[in-house]
Amino acid sequence: MTTEEGRILDVIERYEFKYLVPERLVPAIRDAVRGICKRDRYGDADGVYRIRSLYLDTGGFDLYWANDREQRDRFKVRVRSYPGKTSPVFLEVKRRVQDVIVKSRAVTPAAGWQELLARGRPAALEKLAPNARKGAEKFLSAVHRHDLRPVMLIDYEREAYESTIDTYARLTFDRKIVCQRRDTLDLEAPARGWRPVDHPVQTATHEPVCVLELKFERRPPPWMAALVRRLELVRRSFSKYCYGVNAQLTLPETRAARFEGGLRP
Repeated sequence: MTTEEGRILDVIERYEFKYLVPERLVPAIRDAVRGICKRDRYGDADGVYRIRSLYLDTGGFDLYWANDREQRDRFKVRVRSYPGKTSPVFLEVKRRVQDVIVKSRAVTPAAGWQELLARGRPAALEKLAPNARKGAEKFLSAVHRHDLRPVMLIDYEREAYESTIDTYARLTFDRKIVCQRRDTLDLEAPARGWRPVDHPVQTATHEPVCVLELKFERRPPPWMAALVRRLELVRRSFSKYCYGVNAQLTLPETRAARFEGGLRP
């Protein structure tokens, strides 16, 4: 497993359009892209795999607030893994400037990423390949400059398809999105500690939905534009991290205590 894009690059620049679509529409979307897209090669027989990310933030949740307010220039810092697969860990800085997504990342051994994040461990950087080292330095620079610390684990299933006629175009469905507080550099978590993120109560929808993402370079392919028009899809901002923080705040016993007053606008 490399990445959800199926390739390892230092920097990815693209557009991501998100939609909350009812599960009842998913079969129609699959049918619409049949013949244009193929299932992601890293998924199971249904093109599905799991993604787990550890998000970092400041003590005042500044990155959360920047995303919640949809600031024009904002970023997220996360450690990404693929549970159930033999895969490295990815250190990612995902920046959004208006509609453009610029993501830099470093590929690190699954057994050594915690050592890399420890302050004053330059020896760990030297173990990385030159291209991975550059991404790791950018990641660590953001962590140290903003004094970031582990905050939240987000876990979900992704059903992914990639275009066979475009240089780069992907369509993904994300569902079974859950979150769990995490204040240590650890991607493991107790099974009973997860809190739903895409529940209708959280998404303010009247029926179960999934997150549809259309990813492309420069401009949407004609088949994507036709799909959006035909099904009358409406773009909606959906940050899994922000929804995860909000989901945790709805727990009656943790509304204030668990975040220790950190979520102040």
